[in-house]
Amino acid sequence: MFIDANIFTYLLTGHPIYGRNCQQLLEKVESGDLEAFISPLVIDEVSYVLMVQTARKTGVSQDAKSIKRAMLADWQECLTPVGKFYDYLDLLISTGHLKVLSLDYSVSRIALKCAKEYRLLSRDALHVACCEAYGIREMATNDGEFKRVSFLTLWNP
Repeated sequence: MFIDANIFTYLLTGHPIYGRNCQQLLEKVESGDLEAFISPLVIDEVSYVLMVQTARKTGVSQDAKSIKRAMLADWQECLTPVGKFYDYLDLLISTGHLKVLSLDYSVSRIALKCAKEYRLLSRDALHVACCEAYGIREMATNDGEFKRVSFLTLWNP
């Protein structure tokens, strides 16, 4: 099963509605009851969300420039939850039940086809392309855009 970034962010931010279901799913990965896959893009997305949320706690304006300034001003604090996320990934990867898929140009070419076929934005198309390239037919996500992908079975929190 490919795990989309929102599954990790719901867990790591303690989302009041979806957090617990995401935790239960990821516990299945920890225990070996579920083989899971992510790409470096998922890691990037989660890292960025964690940094933005940390910067927002400083009470800055919600516009992108203010948030970026706040992140840079408090860089180490913004990286703290990212470090914890990486520690969690290390744990999941060490079990052998979470694998980080490689991305290369051939996957990008598949993503272009997926973007056209399923009307997806580039990042979502790359997630779908990873699934297609590696023969993954299930995805854990709360993103409704993936409902248009005919070969995927979705798990929603």
